[in-house]
Amino acid sequence: MQIVRGLGLAFAAFAAAFALHVVGGATGQAWLFAIAVGLIYLTATGFPAIALWISGLRYRSGGNSEVVYRVGVLAGMGLTLGTLWATNDRSFGTWTFILTPILVAVVSALILLIRAFVDGELPKKPAPTV
Repeated sequence: MQIVRGLGLAFAAFAAAFALHVVGGATGQAWLFAIAVGLIYLTATGFPAIALWISGLRYRSGGNSEVVYRVGVLAGMGLTLGTLWATNDRSFGTWTFILTPILVAVVSALILLIRAFVDGELPKKPAPTV
């Protein structure tokens, strides 16, 4: 159930951002469109980490977390590639295929670091010794 919840809600977040971008474009609200595009990029590039966080699973805890993260990487790569394709006037360039895995890796790693910070899992800085 955690697998379905994580992947399903992460995709729902992407779909909501996409719908918001359509509304912003259709109503001519450039500010709403820009926010929606930012959310589209965030949810696409961070899809694996977002799905893992929403599922409640820990990174590298094995079992279900590996399934969520691996499927999330595939989904995130597809969504990111599609997003870059749309940004590039609906055409593929060499840079879209190069940038896709880089963006997914970097943004997902940042989201995992943010989660570790929020959950208090980062190592504490030791007190200086005199």
